[in-house]
Amino acid sequence: MEVEFNIAGRILSKDGTRAISLAEILASPVAAGAANVAADLTEDMLAAYCKAVSVQNSCKVYLWKDREEYGNANVFNGGSDYEVVNEICFLCIYDCGNEVARETTDHWNEKIDAVI
Repeated sequence: MEVEFNIAGRILSKDGTRAISLAEILASPVAAGAANVAADLTEDMLAAYCKAVSVQNSCKVYLWKDREEYGNANVFNGGSDYEVVNEICFLCIYDCGNEVARETTDHWNEKIDAVI
């Protein structure tokens, strides 16, 4: 089975919206020495980064980590298909350093669609 991670975010400031990249998160003090790849970033590390960026910019920040596990899935006609068989999506939202949401779901969190 293959596992794919998607980690990204958005800074919603008065000056406009800016994307947060995985490279930016990995280079931050929050991940320094503890994380080298997306799989190493824990929910607590991502929440700490989200909060720090929110405080620094005095605005709302969305950050998410989507983990998709691919494998053979049965389809109704008796065949099989290689697709997502397990998904875990973590989302945190901070506004000026205050936690607005922090949730983990077993599917893509639709709240993310509002900012991408």
